[in-house]
Amino acid sequence: MSCNNVALLDDEISMIRLLERALDNYDVQAFTDPEGFLNNLRPETDCILLDIQMPGRDGYEICRMLRSREATRHTPILFVSGQSDLEQRLQGYAAGADDFICKPFNIDEMRAKVERALLSKEQREILQSSADEARQAAFEAMTHSAEQGEISRFIEQVMGCKSREQLASVLIASLKNFGLNAVLACWTGPEFCFVSHAEQVRPLESELLLSCREGARIIELEKRMIVNFGNASVLIKNVPWQEKARYGRIKDHLCVLMSGVHARLQSLSTEHKLQQQQTLLDALDDVEYALQHLQQRQDQGLNSARETVQELELELSEELLLLNLDPDQERHLMQLVRNHISQLEQLYRSSADVTGPLQPVLQALADIAGQRPAADRTGTAAYSVQ
Repeated sequence: MSCNNVALLDDEISMIRLLERALDNYDVQAFTDPEGFLNNLRPETDCILLDIQMPGRDGYEICRMLRSREATRHTPILFVSGQSDLEQRLQGYAAGADDFICKPFNIDEMRAKVERALLSKEQREILQSSADEARQAAFEAMTHSAEQGEISRFIEQVMGCKSREQLASVLIASLKNFGLNAVLACWTGPEFCFVSHAEQVRPLESELLLSCREGARIIELEKRMIVNFGNASVLIKNVPWQEKARYGRIKDHLCVLMSGVHARLQSLSTEHKLQQQQTLLDALDDVEYALQHLQQRQDQGLNSARETVQELELELSEELLLLNLDPDQERHLMQLVRNHISQLEQLYRSSADVTGPLQPVLQALADIAGQRPAADRTGTAAYSVQ
């Protein structure tokens, strides 16, 4: 156990020499003067042996002073004294000592007590380390739980976002709750969208995001980090790179958050296309309804024209009787009128067909909208999604 440091304080040189020989397997630092001992004691000392009766400060006072210091608050202290009655021991324990070695002492017993004190110190340090690790683990667990809660809240808020700008604001606010300053870039839409935790996005920040857009998923730039996720990229300006555990969690959280942003941007784009498609389909329905209504009016006009022609033929037949024409002349004149009326009817029919020429146009618009007209139509147009 030569790695252990043991300090001795006794005003008798002979006792110091005896203790040094008995503890020759340790790194021993010996003192005969209390003031020199207090001023020069090594902070890394593992065990201290004190005499009680000394000129100036006695062992009890020195023990209390050692216990008041942070470096020796828990260092094992053993009193070595020729006075070891109950009152002396109680005073020693009250001052903070761990054990008594009575003069004259048995060397093997003294060594055993020192070894036991050193073992107790080692076990205390192990327990303290375990307690510190347990506290740290508990703190990490609570922190992780809080961070998971923030991620859950973010996912809930993301689903209600109706625009890129609203989505960006939700992400920036969530990252602030993680203690992160960020700039988000959304790559969907006719123009790119940049949103910062600050009032304005610096030109260098937007240029950096643009240049790294097609790079790796995670790009680490010393104290900064860029995370690319399809439809969006985020620049983290104050990465906690010195906190290894938190740094690892932050990278995982950023991937989850950006995955949500990417998915919502994609769904917003799809919703926008569907809205445009529905608007076009509604317009097609309106056009077809108007054309059908116009065709009905044209058909009604054609029927009225036929009735007028029939009346004209009847009246013409009656008028021909008054002209005293022979039968051949009458037939010739009536046939001539009927031929011209038939030609006029054909011309009217061809001009009255308003839906036929527009059918290719309507079909093309339906195909653009991602729909095709159903086979059977009654009233307004019906479409089936392909």
